[in-house]
Amino acid sequence: MRSDRAVLNILFPKVRAEILRLLFGPARKRRHVRELMRNSGVALSTVQDELRKLSALGLLATYSDGYHRFYSPNGGHPLSLALHRIVEISERLPRTQRSALLRKRGSGPQKRRRSKPRPLRPDRGVNWNLFSK
Repeated sequence: MRSDRAVLNILFPKVRAEILRLLFGPARKRRHVRELMRNSGVALSTVQDELRKLSALGLLATYSDGYHRFYSPNGGHPLSLALHRIVEISERLPRTQRSALLRKRGSGPQKRRRSKPRPLRPDRGVNWNLFSK
């Protein structure tokens, strides 16, 4: 397992970062759904769900040849160029150590310790009035 993370993986969830890297990377070309699945290492249904979200935003253009569905970046979308630049720059920036992203022990809010319930004093009777009207 890698101990460092690319900037893209920190800014976006893992699946979205992989899809953006594949579609908005240097070779911006249309890609088949299963090609995205194989290259990202993510389950088909997860890739399809992410593609549906990005298409709903208008970031992706889709094309079908009758048998296969292809996705490519929508160059007319206002964020298209920005996403391409984020992916491009992310590959050149130094990677961040995974340990730097984790919360340090003791830095979070302190947990309150539950105190033990105090026993009833023997001289006081217990009357809970459970069956009284």
